[in-house]
Amino acid sequence: SFVSRGNNDSWDVEDENDEEFLLKEDSRSGPATTLGCAIPPPPARQIVPVAPPQPVMSMAEKPAPLVTPAASEEDEEIIKSVVQGKMPSYSLESKLGDCKRAASIRREALQRITGKSLEGLPLEGFNYESILGQCCEMPIGYVQIPVGIVGPLLLNGREFTVPMATTEGCLVASTNRGCKAIYASGGATSILLRDGMTRAPCVRFGTAKRAAELKLFVEDPTKFETLANVFNQ
Repeated sequence: SFVSRGNNDSWDVEDENDEEFLLKEDSRSGPATTLGCAIPPPPARQIVPVAPPQPVMSMAEKPAPLVTPAASEEDEEIIKSVVQGKMPSYSLESKLGDCKRAASIRREALQRITGKSLEGLPLEGFNYESILGQCCEMPIGYVQIPVGIVGPLLLNGREFTVPMATTEGCLVASTNRGCKAIYASGGATSILLRDGMTRAPCVRFGTAKRAAELKLFVEDPTKFETLANVFNQ
């Protein structure tokens, strides 16, 4: 087919219905598609009733956390003792002999003292006995931390995939690059000399002689009990 452009006079002709016609033709009732494909009809509009907005309560208007319904009368008395300062919170595990119960009581006491709800902090589904005297004192719940993996780590001739729990950005990625560098260099070798937990206290003396005397005192096996009693106070 052949389409020719009209003369200049034709561009001066204005029709009052042209603009309305173009807008009507350009408007689409459905999504664009390829030729030969049927255009689906537009979805019917559904009017969903919107609930009226609820008034927002200020912090001063929010009610104080309620007592846990499952709390027994004995637990209620213990909670009141902790709130009033008659029973130290750190002694709940040793007095009750139940770490889960101690965490629940401590949690409720804290809610009453602060007037803040801990509903968003999980309590159930954790073995509180496993952390007693290990890694966390006076627990009131637990949080979930994402776990990533790095590797393979070629260590002592074996490949390991190492899990890492962290919320620090780029930590897993940078560790993984280190694993790749170790692998490319032939792997790493480790030797375990002792299994223990180290602490790094810093003591300053005026002379190197006094520092050496302390070093010899600390390394003397007969002085261990004396140091342990002072350190654990």
